[in-house]
Amino acid sequence: MPEPDKLQWRSDFGWSPYSPAAPANPRSGLVVHYDSTDQGLADKPHAACVSYWNRTRAFHTGPSRGWADIGYSWGCCGHGYVMEGRGLFRVQAAQPGGNSTYYSCTLMTGPKDPITAAQVNAVRQLREWLMEPQSSISGTVRGHRDFVSTSCPGEKAYGMVRDGTFRRAAKWGDDAPDADERPAPDPDPPPPPVPGTDAPPFPLPSGYAFGPRSGPDWQVSGYYSHREDLRRWQRRMRDRGWVITPDGLYGDQTEAVTRAFQREKDLGSVDGLIGVETWSAAWTAPIT
Repeated sequence: MPEPDKLQWRSDFGWSPYSPAAPANPRSGLVVHYDSTDQGLADKPHAACVSYWNRTRAFHTGPSRGWADIGYSWGCCGHGYVMEGRGLFRVQAAQPGGNSTYYSCTLMTGPKDPITAAQVNAVRQLREWLMEPQSSISGTVRGHRDFVSTSCPGEKAYGMVRDGTFRRAAKWGDDAPDADERPAPDPDPPPPPVPGTDAPPFPLPSGYAFGPRSGPDWQVSGYYSHREDLRRWQRRMRDRGWVITPDGLYGDQTEAVTRAFQREKDLGSVDGLIGVETWSAAWTAPIT
């Protein structure tokens, strides 16, 4: 099962890649939460969800709570994004009695806020992803009020917990950006890239390269840092005519395009890694 279509990692918010919370191996299922106050996020740009997520973490780690990190494992917003909180294999501060045995997910909604179809599907994708062998949770979905006396996750969300809405099969393949994230269309088609122009400086330290997420420390995949830098190279390659999705993440497509480009331009080792030479060639090599 792939990762959720619109998954945002901690590093996308400028946080450290790994939560400082204590390790755990939750396997019992997923617990749904909400915010006790209406947020109206579904009617705002997704940037408002990111701001909410940062504020929630600041509150949880501030003097009022004093927790090690944001309390939840994940958040699922009205635009269909799955947003990493404490993430995988961490104790939470979300539902007493289940903080080390269940993962938690807040809908970032209040009592009167709508729960969107995209939001429901994000929870379904998260649940199915967490059921994969690496994390291997059961398919159980519970509400915060199943652990303690509380209104959380609200009547609407808890009704969905009880009637199995979140346990139904997810739809996959919708990773298109929301309308507020799409760049405004150009009034005229952009001019074709001009070879021989100066390449932007290589953004990684000496000896580093963009490469698979499973690679050694000197390979950067975009998942934890430098996502915009990798996206910039992917966009340049797309402008050169290559079929590549500029998502800022190093995956099979980026590797295949890199290898083919290295082979075409005789760039030394055809290893699929985007080092200084391969980076620069995207701007300076002739288009053939």
